[in-house]
Amino acid sequence: MIVFGITGGSGSGKTTVSAMLSELGVDIIDTDVIAREITAKGSKCLDELTEAFGNEIINADGTLNRKKLAHEAFSDDEKTALLSSITHKYIKAQVVEEIKNSSADIVAIDGAVIIGSCVEPLCGFIVSVMADRKVRTERIKKRDALTDEQAAERLDAQPNDDFYRQKSKYIIYNSGSTDDLKRQVYMLYDEIKRL
Repeated sequence: MIVFGITGGSGSGKTTVSAMLSELGVDIIDTDVIAREITAKGSKCLDELTEAFGNEIINADGTLNRKKLAHEAFSDDEKTALLSSITHKYIKAQVVEEIKNSSADIVAIDGAVIIGSCVEPLCGFIVSVMADRKVRTERIKKRDALTDEQAAERLDAQPNDDFYRQKSKYIIYNSGSTDDLKRQVYMLYDEIKRL
């Protein structure tokens, strides 16, 4: 079984690439979905988060208030590190479980932050999806209803293209047409199959 990570900044088209790979038979493990599952009402992870950050992060119905947690956790580096130390072990355990249960020959771990995370050691290599900043800006403005300033702020807070180039075995450029993207994804898939 080949396991690799697929990542990229906001608006790069990582989700689209994952969907195309999925159609080719690659088993996609989405860490965003896992992050939501592990913090579900009544979960051990949610109990630990409540203990660390207080009852304010819990909605009246017992579910996690993500906005309040983000506000609380990203207020300083120590709290951000605390959040990571709690959630990452649960995310990694779930990813390991999903890899173990997969019957696919090729598995991709999809996540915005794979490089340097707790799941990177599970990946044989990294595929990064990149696109021109102008293209990414337009995509996230449309997708998330952001202003130019909000979009710029979000992109400025993320790693630059060189970071992805240095850490990745393969790069997919997604500034062109869907056909061009498909061609690159098919070539990548053929290359991975030969590994």
